Amino acid sequence: MNEYCSRTCCLATLHAAKTIRETYPETKVFDFHRDIRTYGRGQEELYEQAAKNKVLFLRFEAAEAPVVTKNGASHAHPLSIKVKDTLTFGEEVEVPVDLVVLAVGTEPNNVSDLAAMMKLPVGADRFLQEVHPKLRPVELSVAGVLLAGTCQSPMDMGEACNGASSAAVKASSLLTRGFVELDPFVAEVDLGLCSGTGSCVDACLQEGALQMVEIEEDGKKVQRAEVNPALCTGCGACVAVCPENAINVKGWTLKQYEAMVDMIVSDEVAA
Repeated sequence: MNEYCSRTCCLATLHAAKTIRETYPETKVFDFHRDIRTYGRGQEELYEQAAKNKVLFLRFEAAEAPVVTKNGASHAHPLSIKVKDTLTFGEEVEVPVDLVVLAVGTEPNNVSDLAAMMKLPVGADRFLQEVHPKLRPVELSVAGVLLAGTCQSPMDMGEACNGASSAAVKASSLLTRGFVELDPFVAEVDLGLCSGTGSCVDACLQEGALQMVEIEEDGKKVQRAEVNPALCTGCGACVAVCPENAINVKGWTLKQYEAMVDMIVSDEVAA
């Protein structure tokens, strides 16, 4: 069971039910649901219009889903739906019908291969996850990759168009500038401390940002870590795994953090 709202399935069902009743008023429409969410501004009107058009709503609990059975050839309707309607305090209702339409929620396609290849962040709901829903809504933590549409979350047409427009504007601002502005907070290696374990390279989240290179030291050839500042995103994953504390992110060194923690727990009072 998905724990998120698909935003569009309830509205699509209500719109279809209302349209059928308006176009073919002799047709009876029943809406079996666990819950109805008229997501979006002004969408509650769809529910009200469907109710006024005599669409009949029956609500059931998750543990007691409707049961669809096939009727015999002599029956006027090929199918029947039996349900305990909580709106009438658990009364068991059986409805003969000609057609059953299942309104399913939106689920993301499996993009695990693409996410692993490009190191894209994926949320608990299996959609791609933006940096920040308000401040950077169409950007991923991987620089240069932008989001648009339902790869990010369930959306209606208006939201998908807005997301695509935002991504297009963001891409245009990057391309028209003519140069790429890099974040100054990138990793740097202290070659005097680096022992060449390669732990930082294994932990690096950005392919090519860290690599082991061979250098000559005291007449011997040794392996040492080297940072490509154009690819490094300054995430700090390498800092956390280095056994020699030989790597830091510029401007956010471990010694600075230690000094801040020491001051927090100290008894000194700022003048």
